[in-house]
Amino acid sequence: MSAPSSSAPPVPPGTFQTPNGTNSASPKDLRDFLRALRDKELHDDNPSISVQDRQPWLQLIAGLLEQVFGCFPYFKPSIQGTTNERIGLTDVSLEVLSSIGRRVDSLCVDEERLAKQVFVRLLGLCTSTETWLEVTDDGGSGGLPPNTLYSKACDTLVAFLQILSIPTAQGRDPDTVQRGVLHEILQEAMDVCTG
Repeated sequence: MSAPSSSAPPVPPGTFQTPNGTNSASPKDLRDFLRALRDKELHDDNPSISVQDRQPWLQLIAGLLEQVFGCFPYFKPSIQGTTNERIGLTDVSLEVLSSIGRRVDSLCVDEERLAKQVFVRLLGLCTSTETWLEVTDDGGSGGLPPNTLYSKACDTLVAFLQILSIPTAQGRDPDTVQRGVLHEILQEAMDVCTG
């Protein structure tokens, strides 16, 4: 699986949850695709991605929300040694999401539903990774320590909310564009907290 050239938009691979189809990929294939994408297409030295070219990136975000962020397990001692691949995939997915947020102009303008989904999935990921904070890695797995994902997930969530607070739409009232989505997200979160 190779990352797209700089002139082509990314084509998300089938995921490991695709049932034995010709487009299915293993978690390692998806992780390698995301690493290549991060290193080549989403490198900070590349020019920003215009609003007109953002649709494939939005599809990639939607896929990561469903396939990676939406199903990170809460810690249980019985699964401690079996999640190394999931931890690595989640780590690189957070990096890709952060990079997309920095590089795609007006990422969530007119994408209120996706913005809310990103918030909910990242908040859920923060909650589930918090259960891994006390887990220590004995060094035998050779992978990323699971207790590092919590801070990375929280940092990504904060960066995403900051992106929503930046007025970016040309010729439109910024308060009715991204800030409106940010206000809705925060209001709904407060409503949940206050019952």
